[in-house]
Amino acid sequence: MKYINFNNAGSSKPYDVVNKEINSFLEIEKHYGGYYAALKYKKKLNSFYSNLSKLINCKINEISFLSSTTLAWNLFFNSLKIDKDNNILIFENEYGSNLIYYKKNRHNLKIVKINEDGKVCFDDLKNKINKHTKAVSLCHIASQCGNRIEVEKIFNFIKKLFPEVICILDACQSIGQIRVDVKKINCDVLVASGRKYLRGPRGTGFIYVKNKIRDKIQPLILDMKNSAIIRDKIRINKSNIFENFECSPSLQLGFSKAVEKVNKFGIEKIESNIYKKSKYFRKKFENCNQIKFFENVDTLTGINTLKIKGINSLKIYNYLLSKRILCSITTSSASLLYFKKLKVKDLIRISFHEYNSYNEINYLVKCLIDLIKKKAII
Repeated sequence: MKYINFNNAGSSKPYDVVNKEINSFLEIEKHYGGYYAALKYKKKLNSFYSNLSKLINCKINEISFLSSTTLAWNLFFNSLKIDKDNNILIFENEYGSNLIYYKKNRHNLKIVKINEDGKVCFDDLKNKINKHTKAVSLCHIASQCGNRIEVEKIFNFIKKLFPEVICILDACQSIGQIRVDVKKINCDVLVASGRKYLRGPRGTGFIYVKNKIRDKIQPLILDMKNSAIIRDKIRINKSNIFENFECSPSLQLGFSKAVEKVNKFGIEKIESNIYKKSKYFRKKFENCNQIKFFENVDTLTGINTLKIKGINSLKIYNYLLSKRILCSITTSSASLLYFKKLKVKDLIRISFHEYNSYNEINYLVKCLIDLIKKKAII
């Protein structure tokens, strides 16, 4: 029996064509060397931008291929001029790596509350945003909780109050499982990974930066790819501004294939499929008072976090692993603010994708029920 991957929020199973595309390029690279191989594959490499621009509804020159969400996020913030009197708004579901940046740079940080129902407190948002707010950073779906945050409503609300505020979306967990349209949600910057719901390879990610705000950014790392010296002055390119000369063409090709597959299959179909599986899974335990879920059913996605009464997360994880089921343990390192609010140390995270079958989910349910029964006997 193969392992069942219910850790799609960590890393999904790549499409078969993704690995084939990567291996195909590596064979060409073996024969011709890296530079000429990339030249031969130039058209295919450029398809990455057209595939992704179609998925998120933007221009191809607004996208930069990078190795991860965290790198993209840090490159952007370290390239943005933030004055001492500026403040930055984040939310209680903020990702741990992002929080480390804020603490390191000692920015004036304002944290907006998220209500018990998993929705943003608009009264708190209105009280904390002001004319000195430089940027608002929001996790669309958090790593540690599967609630879908109403980003379109939030960003449109912000833009009406203060049009110059830069709205940044961490779409690491949302891209590939729900529709993300940068024009509709009114965001200026979006960062995301390839390895999660897009089913691309590890070591891939991207950043979208709206053309309108490019003049507000001075990229942290410059080289001959994204800039040039003209008349003794540095000129930054207008396209793909966060890319540098060295990258991994094979991974970019694999990532492009993954996005192409998502576009062909249809993101709406994927979204509906994943949502139904989460609902199906949770319904199996609606009369079980031993399991507690931490998402609001009205904002449910493919990520489900839970605790089982009297059984610690590590024991659950190891038991499922012994049954060849892959899940993950999410801890305060993923979101210090969230876990402090909940007053828990860790949670089990089960994350579904469209390739997971109902038979696999039934097997997962059986294993969890068996574990609960064993605890009851002991």
